[in-house]
Amino acid sequence: MDTFRMQCLCFVAGFLCLLTPTTGQDSYYFQPHPQDKDVRKGQSVTLECGVSNSKHVVVDPAKDIGEFKCIATNVTTGISLASQGAQLNILWIGDQARVVLQSPDSPADLAEKGEMILRCKVEGSSEVRFEWFHNGLRMFRNERVSFRNKRLQVSSLTPADNGIYSCRAVSEVGVVDSTDNFALTLPSDTAARIQVLPKDTIATRNGSTMFDCVFENAAAVEWYTQTNDVPLSNNSRFTIFPNGSLSISRILNSDEGIYKCVGISDISKEAPQQTYAARLQLAYIEGFSDSPFEPPISPDELKVVALGSQFEVTCVKPNGRPKVKIWWEDPSGHIISDTGRIRVDDSQLIVDGAKRTDTGNYTCNAENIAGQERTSLYFYVAAAPTITLPPAGLVTEEGDSAAFICEFNGSPYPVTQVRWLKDTKPYKERSGYSSIYPHNGTLHIHKVIMSDAGDYMCEVVTSGFPPVRSEKAKLVVKEQLKFVPPPVSTRLELNSETKVYCKARGNSPPVVRWKKMGQPFFDWPPHIQDDNGTLYFKGVMNEDAGKYICIATSSQGIINATINIDVVVMPKFSVEPVDTQAYEGYSTMLHCQASGDPKPAIQWDKNNIMDNFDPKRFHVMENGSLYITEVHMDDEGNYGCTVGNSGGFKRAEISLNVKSAEYYSPNNAGRGFENGEENTMSKTVGVTLGAAGLYMTLVIGLMVFCRMRRARKKARLLAEATAEVAKSENGTLPNDTEMNAIVTKPLKDGSTTRSDNEAQSHSSSSHYSKKSRSSYDKAHFPRQELQTMMLLGHGEYGEVFLAKAKGIIDPETEIIVMVKALQSRDENAHFEFKREMDMLNKLRHENITKLYGICRETEPFLFITEYSDWGDLKQFLLATRRDNTRKGPKPPPLNVPQILGVCHQIATAMEYLSNQRFTHKDLATRNCLVTSRLNIKISFPSLSRDTYAEEYCLHRNRTLPLRWAPAEAILEDEWSTKSDVWSFAVVVWELFTQADLPFAEHSNETILRLLNSSELRWKPPMGVPSSLCSLLMSCWSISARDRPTFTDVVLKIGQVTVDSHL
Repeated sequence: MDTFRMQCLCFVAGFLCLLTPTTGQDSYYFQPHPQDKDVRKGQSVTLECGVSNSKHVVVDPAKDIGEFKCIATNVTTGISLASQGAQLNILWIGDQARVVLQSPDSPADLAEKGEMILRCKVEGSSEVRFEWFHNGLRMFRNERVSFRNKRLQVSSLTPADNGIYSCRAVSEVGVVDSTDNFALTLPSDTAARIQVLPKDTIATRNGSTMFDCVFENAAAVEWYTQTNDVPLSNNSRFTIFPNGSLSISRILNSDEGIYKCVGISDISKEAPQQTYAARLQLAYIEGFSDSPFEPPISPDELKVVALGSQFEVTCVKPNGRPKVKIWWEDPSGHIISDTGRIRVDDSQLIVDGAKRTDTGNYTCNAENIAGQERTSLYFYVAAAPTITLPPAGLVTEEGDSAAFICEFNGSPYPVTQVRWLKDTKPYKERSGYSSIYPHNGTLHIHKVIMSDAGDYMCEVVTSGFPPVRSEKAKLVVKEQLKFVPPPVSTRLELNSETKVYCKARGNSPPVVRWKKMGQPFFDWPPHIQDDNGTLYFKGVMNEDAGKYICIATSSQGIINATINIDVVVMPKFSVEPVDTQAYEGYSTMLHCQASGDPKPAIQWDKNNIMDNFDPKRFHVMENGSLYITEVHMDDEGNYGCTVGNSGGFKRAEISLNVKSAEYYSPNNAGRGFENGEENTMSKTVGVTLGAAGLYMTLVIGLMVFCRMRRARKKARLLAEATAEVAKSENGTLPNDTEMNAIVTKPLKDGSTTRSDNEAQSHSSSSHYSKKSRSSYDKAHFPRQELQTMMLLGHGEYGEVFLAKAKGIIDPETEIIVMVKALQSRDENAHFEFKREMDMLNKLRHENITKLYGICRETEPFLFITEYSDWGDLKQFLLATRRDNTRKGPKPPPLNVPQILGVCHQIATAMEYLSNQRFTHKDLATRNCLVTSRLNIKISFPSLSRDTYAEEYCLHRNRTLPLRWAPAEAILEDEWSTKSDVWSFAVVVWELFTQADLPFAEHSNETILRLLNSSELRWKPPMGVPSSLCSLLMSCWSISARDRPTFTDVVLKIGQVTVDSHL
């Protein structure tokens, strides 16, 4: 059952629903339902709503009071389904707080020794915590002061409690200080009595302000700041008047804060001083935010409104003190009133029945005593578009240009834009190949290719109106006569039977023939046959070398291409190196001689490291043998002899065993030692080692016994699983049955059971006997017939190595094969190992490696595949680089036609693989093999643990080809044919860069971040034909649906043309 996810982006001021459907059945349900969310005022929130099946289903949002719902409607039946409601709890707090007297009812009722209860009033929806202040000082609970929710209670009042009481409301949304405070003025017979209270004030910088403070019965009035215990005195900025009022001029930032007015009694020195506080705050106004309008409109954005429609936009007030005032100006600079067709409601601009004359710049002004801020909105009134001249159909030759014209009446660009559709899908410009001119809507295809053929429509889009589409205009493309792909120079091995291809295509079927320069037309020797472009060589001869011309003719004309064919003799060992025993301090010779045409070069390495030799002791002789003048103990190891010429490479590896000089005797050099010649110490060591060996034999015997028991059990389970695969091959299961449906499942008690697809009655035993004769049984190869040559590296399953296998094709032939071993205990590794084995067992294609055999009678399980004489494609590309420092013969770099031929081979193989419903998951040059004839074979070495470890990344406990895979595969584990298409484009990138590491300048963490944010951008490398660039960019589309299929890829590569000298 297919599913999809739909996200509803819900703002406090609006609701937007995005739907991404796939196919499915008509029955459906919500999964998940929208969930209740808390959101702060002014912020956005996401409501998720999923539908189990989206076929024929349209999803719309429905809004009730304080509640949101998803509604899914089946458009074929008209039946609708509503999700459960999701409640939005908007968290907010008011911008003003005030202190009110709750008890007693009137300030006149307050008296000494009485009780006072104050309440802090503030609006909001979230949980609020309150703090109380007396003359700006924080109050704390004591025997007379208590707090409860929003209330402050003070008991046993005295004149010393007189003053200004304020509160502060604190929540997760914000903090609000009270602006309307309560003044307690209990009368006293001895204390000074306040007559005029000081009030909070807001002033501008460099401005002035006045605090009034008048007492009765006061001997003196003093002013203090919150942070200074010394009373203020008169100076150039501060003036205290005789009545007690305070004036401040040229106000500085440091003047902001609380000022206390203290009245000292003239009746009694014992009377409490009376203190009343007021706050000085500096005025300010902030600039408009980056999004000053709701709904969001950028200040430099053109806002288009349909003629006759209504338009509303709110100007978001900037922060300021005191409160900011908002008004609007029309394009002529006049202030807009709150009445009429164009009017203002608070900070909202409303335009009813928009007219063309309303077009212009509307300015929102924000002002307080600190200054003024302005922001503008350009408002354009557009009319509905009409198409006056639709595009006309065209017939053109491939490679020529084509232009579609779409004329319309309506508002000019960019208010009205023209889009193009090809076969009802949006048409995308191809850099260098096609252009869309937005000012007049013309589509110009500079160089037409075959895939451009189709039906074109122009779509005229004006904001506020539905799109207007033209009639279809058909583009017919006559295919150009061309080679598909162009033939490339090649090398043929002497006496071999081979083919050289030349294929051409055109509007009419061409006739293709070969001609060798210097020979009469179509006059071939008996061992060469030309069959409509395919040259068959039945035993290549030396005289076959030379220049060959492929000629294609049709009613469209004649074309030709010239290639070079070289005849080579693959290098062979005339003297093959053998394992050698040498003695410390003496000389020895490692023999290696080879023949071939041209004469092969010989190179030695030790432990797979080239040129790791001391030139004073190691000398390569003219015949290729390695002579060591003085053997040291650390010379022991594996030595490789590689012979190569332009026809290919061969390699042999031997072991050099170095013994101490005390064993040396001219009579037994190179042979074993007699017991009588051993010294006493050797005998002692031998006895000791013998005892130890006996003990180790017992231990190893027990280990082997246990391992064989476990291996037999595992082999039985694998045999059952592979037999089920054979069941599908014999036709007893549907073709689309997945491989993982036959894996055994563990039960709680440790036993195993079969899945539903495996359950059978006892009566099927006769059929089960047939499964023993499956293709896996036929592919069994005895592992003792494998002779290990060299280790290639380690993958996720275990070792990958080369071996010689005699009799795997026919009883007399010995070939080199690649072997993958299953040594991992990980369950997922076992599944992937079996998946690859199943895949290779079913695939039959000349460009995909063959499965030669399997070894499953004991652990580790092995499967044996085809290998090539030139190894993997990445190492071949690295060998062709100019900066390659390795000695020996170097193959020349591939030219563009050769690269296109390689791409075509890989694409056709992947087309076949995808048509068989398989995915590769690790397509890269490191996993492609190349032969000396430039034939490509897709393989599965995946040496992720050592050889190519830097090209893989561990992410979420999975080893992934990070730089070769798209985001949905890396981040969501969604592998498909479309992810293989992305990887194919990276392979093409590798071919043109000679195996550079993609995004070598970025770390794996950076690439993961770029993939997650959809910011990873590929660019075609230098030298890529312009007609191939657009294909690569489409393969690298972020959305898998926008990538081509491999069938499209094969077709478009065949249409790529390059400049060449014929």
